[in-house]
Amino acid sequence: MKKELQVNGMKCSNCELLVTEALEDLEGIIEVEASQLTGIVAVDYDPKMVSVTTITAVIEAQGFKVKS
Repeated sequence: MKKELQVNGMKCSNCELLVTEALEDLEGIIEVEASQLTGIVAVDYDPKMVSVTTITAVIEAQGFKVKS
């Protein structure tokens, strides 16, 4: 399943990398693409293994805010 999340606070390529690496550590994540330019984190994931709530929590644990 694919989901795009609007994320505030990503200001550089290191921010993109931080979010990408944190999400890739989750079981059930297939692919992550984070863009500081658009503020979008696109996630391809297996909903049987990981939820959007968990994905959001991991992003926010890195210091960013996910818009509802």
